[in-house]
Amino acid sequence: MSKRKRRQHDDPEIETATSKLSPNWLLVTGQPGSGKTTLVLRVLENLQNNPPPNLHIQGFYTEEVLAGKTRIGFDVRTIPSSSRSVLSRKSGLPKNSPKTGSYSVAVDKFEALALPTLIPRTEDGKKCLIIIDEIGRMELHSNAFKSSIESLLKNHTEVIVFGAVTATIYGHRVPFCDMVTEDDRVVVRRIKKNTRDEVREDMEARLRELLK
Repeated sequence: MSKRKRRQHDDPEIETATSKLSPNWLLVTGQPGSGKTTLVLRVLENLQNNPPPNLHIQGFYTEEVLAGKTRIGFDVRTIPSSSRSVLSRKSGLPKNSPKTGSYSVAVDKFEALALPTLIPRTEDGKKCLIIIDEIGRMELHSNAFKSSIESLLKNHTEVIVFGAVTATIYGHRVPFCDMVTEDDRVVVRRIKKNTRDEVREDMEARLRELLK
């Protein structure tokens, strides 16, 4: 897998692939609550409402599960079928489940639903766009998910990927996410609440150019 050097003293709003390879992964990153999933779903909705020709879209996204106004976990939803399964819960999962913060992660349920959506469908001659929301701390409890991401990067250069990747939180980096974002095929844009719309417009324009 081709890599580019990390910029040691810069935390740019946009990080652009620098090699001769054509970048075909577009990812957003940002702190929790910055709106990564909202941005991804808005771009997805726009593409579905005004689709480029000969395009197949697949993948998954995560959404909050609320009890009243209290978040109790996250579910994973597939694209395009909208099938749903548990990703994490604050209570109710087996005690030996891996944890991210206060959430226990249902790795087996996540893998059963999400991993098939990461197998590119390219045999029908259409361009394949895979939505991944997100490459995050919860999802990375799954070694099979990591393998799927690595396979997409290494073996499927014809597939276009759009989604989100977890950000550094309080100085804590995620090495696997660093590996992904340092790849020459990946472009990353950092978002904040006050830049989300501008980044969304930019990413959608980039996607539509790739999907021509």
